Amino acid sequence: MKNFIRILVWTFVALAIQQSIFFYVENKYLAADVKIKAEKVEEKEIPKPKVKNPNEIDIKDGLGDISLSSNGRFVAYIEDNKLKVLDSNDKSEKEFQSENNGEVVFYKWFTNEDTMIVIQKIQKNGEFYFEPVSFTAKKGEVRKLADVNSNEVKINIKNNTDKIDNIAFSNATHSLYIKVQKENGKSDLYYANVMNQLAKARSNKEIGNVIVPTTNANAVLEMGTRATILNSPGDIEIPNVEITKVLGTDIKDNVYFGEEVNNKITKIHYTILNNENNKWNTISLAKPVDKEDIIIDYFGKVYVNDKLAGSVLEITSKKTIKYTGQLVQAYSKGFISRDGNKLLKNELETNNIHIN
Repeated sequence: MKNFIRILVWTFVALAIQQSIFFYVENKYLAADVKIKAEKVEEKEIPKPKVKNPNEIDIKDGLGDISLSSNGRFVAYIEDNKLKVLDSNDKSEKEFQSENNGEVVFYKWFTNEDTMIVIQKIQKNGEFYFEPVSFTAKKGEVRKLADVNSNEVKINIKNNTDKIDNIAFSNATHSLYIKVQKENGKSDLYYANVMNQLAKARSNKEIGNVIVPTTNANAVLEMGTRATILNSPGDIEIPNVEITKVLGTDIKDNVYFGEEVNNKITKIHYTILNNENNKWNTISLAKPVDKEDIIIDYFGKVYVNDKLAGSVLEITSKKTIKYTGQLVQAYSKGFISRDGNKLLKNELETNNIHIN
C-alpha cells in the first residue's frame, strides 16, 4: 500500500513539472512577436540556346570571292592578301603560310578532298615564278610538289603580266594542268605528271576551258570553236555541230560538250572518249543558255542556273531547286548560295525542290 501511494505521488509530481514546462514554453519562449511570411517560389525559365541551322555558314564582312570544298565544310577566301580557310564545323580558321612570302594568285579544291592546289607568285633573286603547292584545310599543312630529284615544280614568268587562268587535274591519275594566260590573250599550258615532272604541253595557243577525265591523264582542250584531246591527232568530231564548247566531266569518265549557236548553248552532247567511234548522247535544252549557267556535277547530273528566278533546274528529273542570294557553286548534296554574310546550303532532299 505504501509503495502504491509513493508511485502515485511521484506521478503527480511528474505531471506538475511537465505542465510547468509547457506553460513556460507557450507563454515565455513562444511569446515573441515573430511574423512568418510565406512566399511562392517560381523557377525562372532559362532561355534555351538558339539552335544553329546546320545549313547556314556565317562568314566575315567584306570578303570577295569564296570557294568551298566538295562536302561544303571548308570555306576558302582571301583576306588581307592572305589565303584563309574556315572550318564550318568548329568555326576555326587556318591561314596558308608561304615560306617565300609569295602572293597567292590562284587556288582550287581537289574533288572529294579537304585539300587544294595553291599557286603562288614568288620573287626570288630578281626573278618571278609561279609555284604550285598543296594545302590541307583540316591540318593547315603545306606540301611542295617535287620530282624524284627533289626539283620543285616551278613555272618561270617571262612577262609580269602573265597570270594563272585555270588549273585542271585528275585525282585518280595525279595529273595536273596549269593554264597561264599571256598579255596577247593566248595561253601556255603546263603539265605535271604523277612524278611531278613539269613540261609545257601547249605554247601561245588560243585555249578555252580545260578538263581532265577522271581516269585519264590527257586533258580535253577547248581551242577556239573546236575541241581536242591532248596528244591525240585531229579534233573531236560531234555530228552536225559547228562550234563546240567544253563543259565538264563526271566520275564515269563522260565528257560534256556544249553546242553553241549565236553565243548560247542550245544542246549538250556527252560521251566517253575512249575510241574513234564515240557513242554520242544528246540533251536538248528548253531554251538557249549561257555556257556559265550550265553546271555538270561529279555524279553526272546536268543543271541549268536561272539567275533571275533564283533557281537551278536538274535537266533529267526536271526538279527545280530554289535558292536565296547568289549561286556560289555545286557541292556533294546540292548547291550553295550566298546571301549577305551567310552561305546557304540548298540540299537536293529538302523542300526547296519543286517538280515541273
